[in-house]
Amino acid sequence: MRRENKISIAILLFGFMAIGLYWFSENKVYSLENERVILTKEKSEFYKQLPLVNAYIEEIRKNLKNAQTILPLEESELDTKSKKVQAFLLQNREFLEDTISLSGQLLHNDMMTIRPAITSVLNAQSQKLCKKNTCYEAVKYNFVTNTTTRAIVHTDENKLLQLKRFKNMQPDISLRLRKIAQEIALNAPEIQKELGEAPSIKEMSMANVRGSLNNSPCENKMHLCVAPTFSYHDKEEALWAIVDLTDLKLSAAKWADLGKTATPSCISERSLQNREIMEKYCQNDTLHSEDDWKLSYRITASDGLEVIDASFKGHAVLKSAKIVDWHVAYEGKGEVSSSNDVVLAGRHVEFVKGEDKFLFGYNDAMGCPMFSTSVVLPFNAPRVYPLVKEGQKVGFYLVQDYRNPKWPMACNYRYENRFEFYDNGSFRVLGVNIGRGCGEKAIYRPVMRIDMDLGNETFYKYEGSWKKWLVEGQDLQSEARLYAKDKYLYKVQNAKGEGYYIEPNRGQFKDDSRGDNAKVFVTRFKEGEGDLDLLTLGSCCKLDEDGVERYLEERENIDAKDLVIWYVPKIQNDSGIGHEYCWADTILENGRLVVKEYPCVVGPKFVLIDQYQSLIHNPKL
Repeated sequence: MRRENKISIAILLFGFMAIGLYWFSENKVYSLENERVILTKEKSEFYKQLPLVNAYIEEIRKNLKNAQTILPLEESELDTKSKKVQAFLLQNREFLEDTISLSGQLLHNDMMTIRPAITSVLNAQSQKLCKKNTCYEAVKYNFVTNTTTRAIVHTDENKLLQLKRFKNMQPDISLRLRKIAQEIALNAPEIQKELGEAPSIKEMSMANVRGSLNNSPCENKMHLCVAPTFSYHDKEEALWAIVDLTDLKLSAAKWADLGKTATPSCISERSLQNREIMEKYCQNDTLHSEDDWKLSYRITASDGLEVIDASFKGHAVLKSAKIVDWHVAYEGKGEVSSSNDVVLAGRHVEFVKGEDKFLFGYNDAMGCPMFSTSVVLPFNAPRVYPLVKEGQKVGFYLVQDYRNPKWPMACNYRYENRFEFYDNGSFRVLGVNIGRGCGEKAIYRPVMRIDMDLGNETFYKYEGSWKKWLVEGQDLQSEARLYAKDKYLYKVQNAKGEGYYIEPNRGQFKDDSRGDNAKVFVTRFKEGEGDLDLLTLGSCCKLDEDGVERYLEERENIDAKDLVIWYVPKIQNDSGIGHEYCWADTILENGRLVVKEYPCVVGPKFVLIDQYQSLIHNPKL
């Protein structure tokens, strides 16, 4: 090879490496000017004059004056039984316990939702009781301590069955707060100035979706924030309004590119079979047996499709597998100018090289179509299909399609939960993103929770030989240099050596994936850490934190324990012509509008350890 050619190839390879490091580096920097962030000038007093905000504040004052710490839901949000549940809980000492400080001060709380309890929020004892009786789930939020409380109530007996507090976690918001967020966004002077006119509520979407902005009170999760969005397809832009519901004001606004689209402004053929889905898949577990596999599955309130109690040839494999959240962050680039101070919501914003470089985004939850305020909902019922490789059936897969009703329009999302079960005992947990989202440069991070059922498990990483993990920890797939058999980076097994190799996705599964780039966490199982429905876990936009870190604080022993594996891929979307990824668009083809899908598929494969495979397939050996 000529010397000039060698140099050219070296430069080309270096260029690819530089691009990769740019997209996935933790050290990328951004520019406020390039990203068109609009910082607010109006203080909270301006918004307090708005009718809904003013009425809300007056209700809080009246409540506290009467020594009532929880602002109840309005009549319009309640049915007969939920009214009864609310009245019961407002007098229940255990439910009210965290509404008064140690010094006796009253703390502002809002009741957020009261709705029929679905299976995924009930523990085993409550599931048995609630099959024959009516049970409701009630959720309140403490604005002072940033704590969410979930209660399960037996409505016929006015009995509290379950109570769980989630510190530094936030719930779905009430209809009243959604209307307040809309009022703030519609009347914010900064929004009207950017748009050149007062916007219409018809132009707004996602007013109940929790949003975040780096270095603001929203980003550090101490304030409850949502992100109403105004989309303008003709300009290929969207304006995000970050509304702080703790301070009742606009925190900031941000323009984002939508990308080109031919999608019409109205899509009418979507059909959600809400009642059938609720009755069959949200309120009940569905049993499925095929190819020596036996498992159950259900649609959860906010953790997507969950597979539970999976076994192969009578051997227990999984207690639970699900995707608890999709973190969606939007990217900025360029250098940060240090010549001007930036103050956001009364706090100085400090930009430090090496911190997160994505300004804002969403935490998307996938939930049941009723009794949930999730906006990414089941498009149809779960489906089971044959798993075919090279013309041969090798197993089956279970899939649930979630989407915003107006997908594939900009600022609408579509995800699939998919579980593949192979006839050799292997399985794969997958997250599929089919766009389109609110921008051309987004980072998606699905948070997968996989609870194995092998009995007293131990976790290993391959580093030339298998190294045992003794305490809870985390690991970056991208830093791995060695794979066992050029496939397996981790394994989980019990004391008998029975278990699974874990094969991260590096693009080898022939599904056009560009790899997982995952962060892996291993924690010891504890109740309240995802065994039931989780609230939003972590920040959408802190790329060096996935939310699971809160479960690693004590670094407990995990040798021969009940383990949970958290697997968080990191995906960069792409709208470039011929390179689309995590994307969707509507184009004219033969005179007709056709939706083009460019999915990105992520997730690890679990493969039976050699000796365990021999035992299962040849039990007489």
